[in-house]
Amino acid sequence: MTSRIRWGRAIAAALLSELAVIVVLLAVTLTYSLLIAPGRSSAEYQRFGEAAGYYVAPAASGFAIFLSVFWMARKLTADFVVNGTLVGVIAVVLTAGFLFGAKPEDRPMYIASFAIRIVAGYLGGLTRQAAFHRRRTSAVSAVGEPGI
Repeated sequence: MTSRIRWGRAIAAALLSELAVIVVLLAVTLTYSLLIAPGRSSAEYQRFGEAAGYYVAPAASGFAIFLSVFWMARKLTADFVVNGTLVGVIAVVLTAGFLFGAKPEDRPMYIASFAIRIVAGYLGGLTRQAAFHRRRTSAVSAVGEPGI
């Protein structure tokens, strides 16, 4: 029996989602430092960067995981949820080391972020599965309709 888990695609999707989070954080930080509050001290930018990471990264990671699952599952015909959840789990594994380096007061947000990644992967798989079944149902309906 062949594996229906697309390991390569799942790993690529998790890596791309984490890269997307980094890009979002850089964009937020650069927007703040160049457009919103130029001329501040580096300590102020450092504090803003930490706050942005704390509040923006969990939401960005959930959104990025969801989109990356939607991308990676586009050619699947089954096991959407398993593959989607796997992307979330792989992303957690990729970022789990940050939990140990985090300040104790930041650890609950890391744990929440990990849960968001897994749930987003699950939901991405469910959404792709629903889209697949809708497409398949409409294709079957179109074939069954009489020609004009």
